[in-house]
Amino acid sequence: MAQEALILYYSQFGSTARLAGQIRQLTGADILRVQTALDFPAGMEDTDRLYKRQRQRGQLPKLVNQWPDFNYYDVILVGGPVWDGQLSSPIMALLERLQGFEGKVAPFSTGWSATGNYQQDFTAHAGKLRVLLGYHILTHGRPRYDQASLMSWLRKL
Repeated sequence: MAQEALILYYSQFGSTARLAGQIRQLTGADILRVQTALDFPAGMEDTDRLYKRQRQRGQLPKLVNQWPDFNYYDVILVGGPVWDGQLSSPIMALLERLQGFEGKVAPFSTGWSATGNYQQDFTAHAGKLRVLLGYHILTHGRPRYDQASLMSWLRKL
């Protein structure tokens, strides 16, 4: 990956943060954790209820980061957890923020179960962004993180 790359990620319980850190180690890309003004509940069941209300009402969390100039980068890797088989609301808000970015966007995600419709949901919320095929790992079960599969995905970007 001989491009200027930025890793943007949201992590609630640490799994996505660990994967983002591995990607940074392998690529040397710049990295920024997406932060929300709202703290999500500590439990997944409460988070799921809040998330479903946000999605139903179209109310995304406010992001409070200082953002770099996205167009400095050739590719932005966007990482987040899978919530209810879909994008987490912080990642939905991030995709709105990224509108106008001229490079490529590559999703990566972590979850306790299958990806569900994550790639399709990501693409649907990406608007006019150029979305590449994503990378997903399970935090419980298989496939777990495997450096060889991660490297294979990164080489395709």
